[in-house]
Amino acid sequence: MNDFVLTTDILIMLLPLLLLQLGLAIYCLVKIHSEGVQNLNKLAWSLICIFINLIGPITFMIVGRKREFR
Repeated sequence: MNDFVLTTDILIMLLPLLLLQLGLAIYCLVKIHSEGVQNLNKLAWSLICIFINLIGPITFMIVGRKREFR
């Protein structure tokens, strides 16, 4: 059987994606709790941003942010 071995080469290749995911999640969580949300409540958007990788924070930035109308 072929066992999957997590080498440092694989970790180095995945590091930018992991940092992007973590950065987006933190950015969105700060936005959710400081500015508020538009469609769902804060808890729901927080859980979406934490548990749905990359797609959750991007979805929040597109449809969930509270916008100021001028």
